[in-house]
Amino acid sequence: MNTSIVLPVVKVTVLEDRALIERRGEVSLPQGTARLVVDGLPAVAVDRSLQAKLAGGVVTQASLRRSKRAVLPEALREQHTELARRSFEHEQALERAQAEVRRLEVKRNLVQAAREDVFRAIAERTGAGEADPGHWKEQLDTLRRELTATDDTLRQARRHESRLQRQHQQETRDILSRTQPPEPTLDVRAELDVSHAAGGTATLTLTYLVPCAAWRPAYRAALRFTAEATTVTMECEAVVWQNTGEAWKDVTLAFSTARPTLGATPPRLQDDWLSLRDKTVREKQVVDVSIREESLQTTGEAGVTKAADALPGMDDGGEPVTLSASHLATVPSDGEAHRVALFTFTTPATSELVACPEQSPLVHRVARFDNTGPSVLLAGPVDLVRAKGYVGRAQLKFAGRGERVKLGFGSEDSLRVSRQVDVGEETARITGRRTRTQRVKLFVSNMGAKPAALAVEERMPVSEVEAVEVALLKDATKPAPTTVSPEGIVRFEVNVAPRSRQTLAFGFTVASAAKVSGL
Repeated sequence: MNTSIVLPVVKVTVLEDRALIERRGEVSLPQGTARLVVDGLPAVAVDRSLQAKLAGGVVTQASLRRSKRAVLPEALREQHTELARRSFEHEQALERAQAEVRRLEVKRNLVQAAREDVFRAIAERTGAGEADPGHWKEQLDTLRRELTATDDTLRQARRHESRLQRQHQQETRDILSRTQPPEPTLDVRAELDVSHAAGGTATLTLTYLVPCAAWRPAYRAALRFTAEATTVTMECEAVVWQNTGEAWKDVTLAFSTARPTLGATPPRLQDDWLSLRDKTVREKQVVDVSIREESLQTTGEAGVTKAADALPGMDDGGEPVTLSASHLATVPSDGEAHRVALFTFTTPATSELVACPEQSPLVHRVARFDNTGPSVLLAGPVDLVRAKGYVGRAQLKFAGRGERVKLGFGSEDSLRVSRQVDVGEETARITGRRTRTQRVKLFVSNMGAKPAALAVEERMPVSEVEAVEVALLKDATKPAPTTVSPEGIVRFEVNVAPRSRQTLAFGFTVASAAKVSGL
């Protein structure tokens, strides 16, 4: 005996490109073995992923079965909703307008044919000597008035038909397709063979995977200044898309970065042979060097780029992360983006104005804070908000719990930094030693009515070989830099008075021996 039941969706775990659906409910079972049929499953359910658990019993077999449903032709014309009735009325009005246009076109053709007959009669009877100008003029005037009236009526009828057609296409059909999807013609059910020793009521759990579902993290960061402290409020949300064919109504949502399809096959190992050889004559005499640029970055700070061969998807730091929604949520199967709140936290922050003239003449407000939230911060877009409202959007990189995060909250319009560069090169005649000198002048302008304290960051090369020496010109650097990092970042911290301009200068030399090539 087959018992047909319907299990509600209670939990959904959304992965990067699919979702794990969990249905659970109470079922009444006889003592011994029985067959259960669970109806209402989506057509895109993956057969191999079906799993069933019975509390206090055993599931000996579980499989999905699909069957086509017969749809009667008369059922397609039923008007179930007010919207469908309006759509039917629009179709009837459009058909009447089209019939009126066809009738007027036929009438116009008849009037045109009658006019041609009058012209033919005039030609024939004039040649026979039976001219009647008065009668012919009366006929032509009547046909002209009738033709003009018919043309005006036909023009209005065509305009009315076009208006009804646009209204029918743009409004009724679009709304009908969104609010009343066509009835599915494919039934999917799960057939289970279960065994329960005592019988009675038991809890049945059904899980399966479905495609056509995805999620990505999104954030909102609000920077606030108070008399006591500066704080940043981070709001984390999950943006969900799903078009699986089943609505997730009042379900527990979890979001995971796991990739179950990866790692199924171990990588093939290949031999890596190392060998030694003597240097060539050129390698003994010449040192080949090259200039390269590297991004100095830690997790949490924006600006990191993925490797070219990295797989697309979310950056979770290499360890799968699962985040849970703070409340029950409803996500319809419409393929649209829906936001689900995950968590919110407020943390103390430090804020400063930073300028990087080599990259941009603007001065940006930069805030740094620790991730004190309940979970890691995955990579994703973040909307930036300050006291006066929305200031832009940035990209947040992965940051672990307790890790330092840096975000830019827009530019200060009253501050600008312009940059001038002067490069010179000298070569010693005897030793052939080359010295390249670069001098930079920075002009910091404050067009506002308040003084501003900002940090200006420039960079200089860092040598990794003994044959190339890089040195900061202390005499040409005014004022003295606040710090010079081992990575070559020269930082100036200055105070600019309102409506004034201040000049900064620094220089460095790159000296290389004669045997160095590549610079």
